[in-house]
Amino acid sequence: MKLKTSMELGGEHLLGWLNPERDYLPTGSWAITHDLARWWDAMLRLEDATGFVIPGNLEGASLGNLAWLTDNPDGLLWVPPGLDWHELKFEFHSFREGILTFAALAHFRGSAWAKAAGHRYLESINRALKPDFSWDVHAFEYARHFADGENVHPGHTPENENRFQLTVSHGRCIEALIWFYRWTGDSLAMELADCLARFHLTYATNAAGTIPKSLAAESSRPGDRQSYLYTLCGLLLYGLTTHQSEYVDAVVHTYRTGVPDLVNRCGWVAHDLGVLRFPDKTGNPLANTESTGAAARLALWLGMYTENTACYDDVERLVRARLFPGQITESDVRNNLGVDLNEKAIGGWGGNDYPHAGKGFNPSGTAEIVHTMSAIYQNIVAHDESGLFINLHFDYDDDTVRVAVERDSIARVSIVPKIHDNVLLRVPGWATTESVRITVDGAPVALRKVGSYAYITREQISVGGEVVLHHDLPTRRTVETLPAGDTYEFAWQGDEIVGVYPNAQPLPFYPTLTNPQKIEHAREGG
Repeated sequence: MKLKTSMELGGEHLLGWLNPERDYLPTGSWAITHDLARWWDAMLRLEDATGFVIPGNLEGASLGNLAWLTDNPDGLLWVPPGLDWHELKFEFHSFREGILTFAALAHFRGSAWAKAAGHRYLESINRALKPDFSWDVHAFEYARHFADGENVHPGHTPENENRFQLTVSHGRCIEALIWFYRWTGDSLAMELADCLARFHLTYATNAAGTIPKSLAAESSRPGDRQSYLYTLCGLLLYGLTTHQSEYVDAVVHTYRTGVPDLVNRCGWVAHDLGVLRFPDKTGNPLANTESTGAAARLALWLGMYTENTACYDDVERLVRARLFPGQITESDVRNNLGVDLNEKAIGGWGGNDYPHAGKGFNPSGTAEIVHTMSAIYQNIVAHDESGLFINLHFDYDDDTVRVAVERDSIARVSIVPKIHDNVLLRVPGWATTESVRITVDGAPVALRKVGSYAYITREQISVGGEVVLHHDLPTRRTVETLPAGDTYEFAWQGDEIVGVYPNAQPLPFYPTLTNPQKIEHAREGG
């Protein structure tokens, strides 16, 4: 799977969620409010990254739906009262998505309406935030619609919405607030980010770099791992924007120490953080690829902004080992005729019935991964006064360079510069030293490295010439034990998983490993 192909397949999947029988609202999943905002953020970022075309009629309908869903005294994304086909849902989980949507519309569409609507959105959030950082539910006019209890989602009411960990509501907003501030200059966005970042620096991180027990313990309040990872993304972007190193350092430390407890090396990430709410069919916490996407984006920002190039290895591993395999493809539909799948499923990601199988799909998870992949795609290459940097090994083409990646028994990364400058090509940290070779126009040249990058001077390469990085894809076996006690063996080739044992059906992520070496092979019929 190619990165651009995968993300645009995700874009097509998101278009398919718009229901013409409901005025092109994204019906059939968690909430039309949450999913519409996710849709907008992902589609505009995808369009900016690859030129993906959003059909005009769908964009127009979606803009009208956004206006309708925020046309209330709070100016927030609320399910309107009086719908016989959708429950009322008093939830703060979507505040982040609304901010991201208005930021994206202001930036990519130059929408003055979105800028003003976004400011009103922030005013309502600010008004309801209490000094102890819980929520004053009665500050929202919407709360009065829940008095009679009719057509109300029981899990999200004014009486119970404060039960969640605070990363689930406003920790995850910090990242969105920074984007809104960068793209609109709205000072209220930065005021809220200041307030929330100070709180979450102590709420979501600690000096040890571990996940605080108040969040991670099984007896803690309900939380989710993607919201926690979004909170770390927000703290990082806040620290970078305000030049406050303590925020950056806290995220770096947590990524190094605590995040590996949330994100397995294979890319498995549970949805839940704290109390278990959603088990899968094996009794493990339900894994969702959205959380893997959040981890990949955090790794991307750390690689870009802290000059830790090992984080780029993490980005590629999470994409190749989990996100690509976790996406539903045409062959999945064709090869699983007994499963209730149709063409709408193609391109989607979501929660998984089994740790490494049973692929699901929903608009929220798909949109998050499209958001992340768009960010990855736009940062494969960077250009500054030092030269042309190839940070990530995915196919790419723009007016400065063409990158083509081929993999079989070895990897070949071809770089054809379209400008005359130095080329700095990242070498994966896991590639064996003796396997790394560089050729320029087919001729071998001495390997010169600057940090993790192979360095080819502008004198060595001409515009339209070709630099190729050759390296091995070493094989290895790893074992992971999940919370329910089940153990899985993985066969790796480079940063890709090429087999797993034991495996499950339907819709497995990987081929079944027939010769496990680290765990006992079950006897046939046993």
